[in-house]
Amino acid sequence: MDIDLTGTAHTALAALREKKVSAAELLSMQLQRVDAFNPALNAIIWQDREGAMAQARQLDQELANGNARGPLHGLPVTVKESFDMVGSPSTWGVPDWKENFPKRDSEVVERLKNAGAIVFGKTNVPLKLAEWQSFNKIYGATNNPWDISRTPGGSSGGAAAALASGMTMLEAGSDIGSSIRNPAHYCGVFGLKPTWNVVPLQGQLAPGMYGDIDIAVTGPMARSAIDLELAFNIHVGADRFLRTGWAVDCPPDTRTRLSDFKIAVKLGDPACPVEQAYLDELSKFADALENAGATIIRDQEPDLDTEKHFDLYLKLLGAALSVGVEERTVQAQRDVLKTLQNPLAERVSKPRLDGTFMRHCDWLVLDNERRLARMKFDTFFEDFDILLAPVCASQAFPHDQKGMRLARQIEVNGRQQPEILQLFWSGYSGVVGVPSSVGPMGQVNGLPVGYQAIAGYGRDRTALAFSKAVENEICGFVPPPGFQ
Repeated sequence: MDIDLTGTAHTALAALREKKVSAAELLSMQLQRVDAFNPALNAIIWQDREGAMAQARQLDQELANGNARGPLHGLPVTVKESFDMVGSPSTWGVPDWKENFPKRDSEVVERLKNAGAIVFGKTNVPLKLAEWQSFNKIYGATNNPWDISRTPGGSSGGAAAALASGMTMLEAGSDIGSSIRNPAHYCGVFGLKPTWNVVPLQGQLAPGMYGDIDIAVTGPMARSAIDLELAFNIHVGADRFLRTGWAVDCPPDTRTRLSDFKIAVKLGDPACPVEQAYLDELSKFADALENAGATIIRDQEPDLDTEKHFDLYLKLLGAALSVGVEERTVQAQRDVLKTLQNPLAERVSKPRLDGTFMRHCDWLVLDNERRLARMKFDTFFEDFDILLAPVCASQAFPHDQKGMRLARQIEVNGRQQPEILQLFWSGYSGVVGVPSSVGPMGQVNGLPVGYQAIAGYGRDRTALAFSKAVENEICGFVPPPGFQ
């Protein structure tokens, strides 16, 4: 049977269940596509073909005996390089971690395998997962399948490129600064940043680390919203340190029509200018939602001072990423910042760097501010199901791997602005831990752009229900030219 490898995981799983294709045959087709497209993209940077094929044959035998391990039985998938998996390195692109071979699977990988998935490879990341590009000295750079001269995003850039090019059926990513959302937007696929702590972070941490990281989450990526929901249902659940004490409760949302949703629309913010052509697409998308019967209220958002809210995120982000950071590294960034003499670059980097070594008592004050902001989001979502917002400032930008990230510029509305200014859209919902789904909605200059659908705390399935309704009634994944 000929399987559309740019189609949904649901379709491939149906063919596996009905024995129209075997797991070994599907994996062979997937690997052939990797051979065809990966050399130009460099998205999948580690593979275990022999082990994966042995697992596929075992799964075929189990299915022949009437046994299925779970809902992903026989499906070939990949995961972000930073997820621990026995037999594979977890380097995070750090040369000193090149020989870091974990002795235990991450919880997400473990759940994927228990569901019957065949994890045959890993996808590329930037150094320490700290870029909206995906390049490092170990594996090199990953290209965007829509335009190989541009970034696929980061830090789950390899994941998004592999999905968009049809080289994998599902992916697992992570997000503290749009590392799921941004690559999904740049590559025209789907991603879910879950509510903080409803999906385990264990095994997707630096070597030797086991604590939760503030703001950081792991979550699924896919080519369709229905696949995104399927993967989320497998990922979700308390980690090994918490599951004996409490269980995750993300309420179901059975709505299937856009006419069932009340949606607020936030078209930009003074804190971070957005490319007008992208905002125009987002506005047209809101019109399409309204034409489909959704209740649309424009220019509505939580009652926040967004500049102060951005500062709050940046300082807490700096604190969250402070483990193992040396003072000389921070000082080097401050020195570069001084030479730039760029007020916008300083506006973003200074509070983030200030957060790196803040006192715990100062962190507690900021955490209280965060909780007050969360309460405002909670109040807002008493009246709305979804807050529709940009994912970032523009479509995918050209590769730029020179110097520190804080010094790099992108063009927005004909002007140069710091690339890191886009972190505003990462932190707006991220700092208060609420979920958001990203899905494709159109194109700007031949490149995909996506929406960000923010939902209330714990309402991950509301964001997913919205994305599924959009996919059914308006638009969904479109393969890049040459990858159909």
